[in-house]
Amino acid sequence: MWKPVARRDAPLEGEALVAHNLKTMRKARRLSQEDIAERMTGLGFKMHQTQVAKIENGTRPISFDEVLGFAKALGVPPNEFMSVEVYGPDTIEYELQQARLALDAAEIEWRSTQAVEEAARVRYEEARAAYTLAQDRLAKDRHDTAPIVRRGPGIR
Repeated sequence: MWKPVARRDAPLEGEALVAHNLKTMRKARRLSQEDIAERMTGLGFKMHQTQVAKIENGTRPISFDEVLGFAKALGVPPNEFMSVEVYGPDTIEYELQQARLALDAAEIEWRSTQAVEEAARVRYEEARAAYTLAQDRLAKDRHDTAPIVRRGPGIR
């Protein structure tokens, strides 16, 4: 059920924004602080659940590399993680924001597949040209080295 959320006079910025987004996205994905700590450890950051809690509460500073790690651990683009305040599932804006994030991800995937398709087409055309060239050379070599067959009268 939708509950009104107290509005702030100024938007969140910096570490406060990252802390808010970390907590909101973690909860939306039904991940515990321990889950996030394990993911971060898997990414090469030595992290414990208590550190995640302190970051979310704003009592522990966060490095830029950790911000990038959290974005990766949550599967979100780092630029959005650091610049756009996400809404929690208890806000009316959440559904629209989730749909926009899904649309953005689909567009990135679509553009990526277009690039892959174009690269494959170029490789195909190059391989086709190389094949045709080899085929022409083989035909020429066969023609130049073909034995002369003399046939007698009446033999075709």
